Amino acid sequence: MKKKLLSVGLVITIIITLTGCSSAGSYDKAGKKYFSDGNYEAAATSFSDAISANPNRADYYIDYGMALIELGKEEEAITQFDHVYMDKDIILINKNNKRALRGKGIAYYSSQKYEEAITQFEAAAQINQLKELDEDILTYMADTYIKLGNNDKAIETYTLIISENQKNASALIRRAVCYKNTGDYEKSLADYDAVIALEPANYDYYFGKYYLMSENDDESGAAAVLLQLAAIAAKTEEDKYNVAKLHFLQGDYETALTEFDKAYSNGIVEANFYVGEIYRENKDYTKAVYYYELFIKDSDAVSPAVYNQMAYCLIKMEKYTEALEYLEKGIKQNQAGFLQILMKNEIIAYEKLGKLKEANKKLGEYLALYSGDGQTIREAEFLETRLIKPVIEEAVK
Repeated sequence: MKKKLLSVGLVITIIITLTGCSSAGSYDKAGKKYFSDGNYEAAATSFSDAISANPNRADYYIDYGMALIELGKEEEAITQFDHVYMDKDIILINKNNKRALRGKGIAYYSSQKYEEAITQFEAAAQINQLKELDEDILTYMADTYIKLGNNDKAIETYTLIISENQKNASALIRRAVCYKNTGDYEKSLADYDAVIALEPANYDYYFGKYYLMSENDDESGAAAVLLQLAAIAAKTEEDKYNVAKLHFLQGDYETALTEFDKAYSNGIVEANFYVGEIYRENKDYTKAVYYYELFIKDSDAVSPAVYNQMAYCLIKMEKYTEALEYLEKGIKQNQAGFLQILMKNEIIAYEKLGKLKEANKKLGEYLALYSGDGQTIREAEFLETRLIKPVIEEAVK
C-alpha cells in the first residue's frame, strides 16, 4: 500500500513539474513574440512570468534582461544577467555567460557607462562558444570606443570585423569616420570608396565622402561627389529627402526649403533640422531656433550637434541662459566628437552672462580635458568669432 501511495505521489510531482515547465515555455514564447513586435512592456512581463514558472532556465533571465534594457531599466537588467553568470568552464555555461556578458555590456552602453561596457564586451569576446555573436559584440565594442573618443581602438576593432567580412559596409563606413577623426585622409577616403563600391546607391556614403573632401580643402573633389549624387535616381521619399540635402549643400536653399517641407510632411522629422540650418546660414536666428525646436520635439534621438547649433543661435540672440540649458543637455550625452566645442560654448555663455566665477570653473574643467587649448580659449577674438562651425554629419550613422 505504501509503495502504491509513493508511486501516486511521484506521478503528481512529475505532473506539477511538467506543467510548470510547459507554462514557462509558453510565457517565454509569448515574450519573444512581444519583443519582436516592439512591445517591450508585455515582453518583460512574459519573461518574468517564465522565470516564476521555472527559475532554472538561464535564457529566461537573459531575455528578461534584454527587454528591461529596451525599457530603460538598465540596472534591473544587469541584475538579471548576474543571475546567469557562473565561473565554470563548461560549454553550456560558457554559452550562457557569453550572452549574459554581452547583455551587461549593452546595458552599460545604454546607460552611457562606456568603460564598464568595454570590460563586459571584451570578456564576452574572449569566450570561444557562440562564434556567431562575435561580429555583433565587436561592433558594440568599436562603437563604445568611439563614444570614449578612442578612435585608434575603434579602428583596430572594426579592422578585425572587416578581416572576417570584407563586404561589411557598416564596419567600413564607421572605420572611414574613425580614420577621418584621426586625420588619416587617405585611409578614410579608401574606405569611403570601398563602401560606395559595395552600395553605389547609398546617399549617406557620398555625403560622408563629401564632408571628408570638403574638410580637407579638396573643393573640386567635393563638388564632383555632389555631381555623382545628383546622378542617382531618386525612387523613394527617403531618396527625395536626400536630394534636398544635396541641394542644401549646393547652396540652392530655395529649392531645398520646398523639398524639406515636403519631406517633413511625409514623416521625415530630420528635415526640420536642415531647415533650421538654412535659416542659421541666412542669420535668421529666430526662425532657425523655431525649426531646431520642432526637430528636437519630434525626434526620439537628438545629437549633441543639434543642441550646439541651437545654443549658437541663442547666443547670437543674447539669450544666454537658454543657450546654457541646451549646452548642458549636449554635454550630458558625453559624446567625444562634440564634447570639446560644447564645453567651449558653455564657458562663453557664462562669460556673456557676467558669471565669471562659473566661467572660470568651467574653464578649469575644460583644461583638465584639453590642456593644450588653454591659450586659444582665452583669446577674445576666438570667443567672438569662432563659437561653432556647422555640424551636419553624424559621427556614426
